[in-house]
Amino acid sequence: MTAARVVRGCAAAAVFAFAGLVVFFGFGSTAEMESFPGLRENLAPVVVYLLVFAALLAVGGLALAGRRSYAGWGAVVVLGVLMAVRIWTLAPMLHCWSYDSVGRNDDGSYSCVNRGDMLP
Repeated sequence: MTAARVVRGCAAAAVFAFAGLVVFFGFGSTAEMESFPGLRENLAPVVVYLLVFAALLAVGGLALAGRRSYAGWGAVVVLGVLMAVRIWTLAPMLHCWSYDSVGRNDDGSYSCVNRGDMLP
């Protein structure tokens, strides 16, 4: 095993770890919005951008690891599943993309609100 392969493998692991951290931030940024009723800032578009960035990082990590790397493909599959779960839980609030706030109703649905429209 050459030193170049070891360095590329370590770099790929670091890129995959960073992609996982980005997905984790995607989960954490809207956890309050999904947990209980009330009006919250709409962070759904930011989470979508984070997931796109994480997908690009996963592709870059796979490019570093090599197409034949079982560990690289495994990391891509794990990240893909995490991103799919995130999109599945985020989907109900995506219709509020252009609004600055999202209100969670008692029944679990989301209503879109522009806080500027609420001023007297």
